[in-house]
Formats: sequence, structure tokens, C-alpha cells
Amino acid sequence: MKPVECDVYLCCRDGEGRGMASEVAAGLARFGFKVCVSGRDAPAAHGPERLASIENAPDFVLLSAPASGGAALARDDPRAADFAHAFKTRRNILVLADPAHADPLVATGLPGRPKLAAWQRIAHDPERPRESIALLAHRLLSSSEVNDRRLMRNAKRAFIALAVVLAVAAASRAVPLAVRWWNRPAAPPPLPRFTLYWTADGQRLQNGQWAAFPLTDGSAVAAGDRLRLAFSTGSDGFAYVVTRDGLGGVSVIFPGAAVRGASRVRRGEAHEAPADGRWLTVDVRAGPAAIYLIAGHDPLENLEELTEDGDGSLTPGARMELLHATVSGLLDGKRTAVPRPVRTRTGREIVDGLAPAPAPSLWPAGPGGGAAGAREPAVQIGLASVVMELRLGQVGRD
Repeated sequence: MKPVECDVYLCCRDGEGRGMASEVAAGLARFGFKVCVSGRDAPAAHGPERLASIENAPDFVLLSAPASGGAALARDDPRAADFAHAFKTRRNILVLADPAHADPLVATGLPGRPKLAAWQRIAHDPERPRESIALLAHRLLSSSEVNDRRLMRNAKRAFIALAVVLAVAAASRAVPLAVRWWNRPAAPPPLPRFTLYWTADGQRLQNGQWAAFPLTDGSAVAAGDRLRLAFSTGSDGFAYVVTRDGLGGVSVIFPGAAVRGASRVRRGEAHEAPADGRWLTVDVRAGPAAIYLIAGHDPLENLEELTEDGDGSLTPGARMELLHATVSGLLDGKRTAVPRPVRTRTGREIVDGLAPAPAPSLWPAGPGGGAAGAREPAVQIGLASVVMELRLGQVGRD
């Protein structure tokens, strides 16, 4: 039986921790990883094939969860053999640990092997599992050694496939035809101009009741008002919602997770900013003074940097400069003349005349907490990217 070939080998106690293993495997799969779980995915459940499956996976993730029979010694742990083989074959090793218990295998390590570094340990928060898994995926994607091993594995596959094709071509005396077919240009399919659908609403407390009002560019808002955006895109891409306040501060309210890749959006799906039914409350001193909804076919590096700055290490001036440079440098086809053809970073040409995906038929609940339903969104059309800006003024309360 052939060993399982996957991106990540998920090591857990056989028959235990299945809930955590299944949750982590499903979460990594959403990030595009092919995951093999020890003791679950045959033939990775037995003997030499199990060790071969570890060798075929660039990444090795050890799950540290409480054992049903109590804490076992590291040398008696059924995961120890897998863990030792991962060290022997120089896998990229990470540990996803439940901080609620002490794991001897993680704490003491293996005899003759170095202890794991702090960056190799990731805390698993049972209350916020999606964020824990997102951080794990980010660590896996950031390893240059893993990328090199994946490249070599893909190159090996390509060379084997090429050898088979050439052998068949030589046998049929069709080498020139096969070479011409192999080298034929394969242009990636084109993309439409990037299209953004959006709605913006506000609520104001009047006579003890929340009264809804539309939010457009130039709208006047008062302290205590609540604001919210909903948006969708006509193409798969990346989206960001950024606020600029009256004191020079810049904040990212979409995406909510401070990790690279959380800004990815799918065409036709409706999103909210802020998310989860929350609202953006107007402050008497700070505003916001403007809200920017920016999206495009490719990720925008300046805004990715803002998104990842969860600890606030960037100065307010640096954050404002990143926002200004992004808005002024967008290839939206309006602010500056852009020579054609225009292509994305992956080489796909953006052409006029292609229809984007339509706006979703159902949007999140409107003002007042009513049920989700059909709404007529505003439409913004760009080129490789598009920006929607809502500049807000403040008025006093009566």
C-alpha cells in the first residue's frame, strides 16, 4: 500500500483527541492544505507506511491535548515514534498545544534531540479555535525551507511526467509533435474589471428609538451615531475597510483577523464591516472622518501590512502614509492613465466587456436589526482595483 502524500502530517494520540484533530484538519483544509491525520487516514495508520507518510509531508504538526487516561510519560507516548521520525527526516515541526494541561513529550522533548523553540509552539484556544488555526496556517506558509521542499517535490513529479511523455513520443516517432504540444503557449483566462457592490447605513438615537438613515459620501454624523457597511465583489480578490479619524488615526475594521490572507473574498458573497452584526460608533472627538472600502484582484501590500500590525508597532504617521500611498497608487482606471494591457500579478489580463458576478440576492440585516433580504447596492467599477471613499462631517446634537 502506498504512503499518503500530503502537505501536513497531523500527529495525535491514536483514538484520542479526535475532536481537536478533526477541527484542525478541517481548518487547515480551508487554507488549501492537504492534511493527513495519524491513526485516521489509511495507510498512514500502520507500520512503515505511516513513517513514509511523515517523510512525504513537508510539515509535521504535533497536537498536544489531554490524554483520556491521564498524563503519560514521554517515552510511553504513542506519538513519540512519529515525533522522532519527524526530527530524523528534518520536517518543519510545529506544536499546537492546549495550555490547560502539561504535556511531557512537549515539555521534556526526546532524548538526543533539541527542545522546540518558542516560535514552534502555538497555543490552541478552545474558545477561539479559528484564530488559533489561522495562526498555525500562517506559520506553515511562512517557512522558506518548506517552500523549497515543496518545490523539489513538485519538480520531481514534473520530471517523472516529462519522462513518461517523452518515452511515449519516442515509441510513436512523434517527438517533434509532442515537443510542440508541450511548449504551446497557454494564456491564462482573462478577468473583468474589478466591480464592487456596497451599501452603508447609519442609526441615530431619537426619542429613545434608533432611527435609520442612509450613509453616503459627505453625510453628516453626530456623536453616538452607529455606522455599518455591507459589500460584495464581482470577482474573487482581496478587500479591506479602513477608517481615518479626526485625530490622524487609521484603523482596519475588515478583515477582523490580523493575519495575511484573511482579506481574501469570494465573488458573490456578502460581507459586513464591522463583522458579526457589530457597529462603528461615532466618537465626539475622533470621528471617523472618512471610511475607505478598497478591493482588487491582487492583495494590496500596504494594507496587508496595516492588517498584520495587530500590536500597533507602526506609528500613526506611518499608518496614514500607507493608506495615502495605497489610495493614490491604485490601478482603478480613474486616477491615472494606465497603459493597456493591464495584468494581475499572476499574469491574467483585465479586459473590458467581461461580465462580473452579480450582486448577491440577500444582504445582511439592515438598520433596526430586521431580517436579511434583498437590497439595492451602489456599484463601483475599477480596473485591477477599486476604492470607495465616504467622507463624513460631524454635527452637534440638539
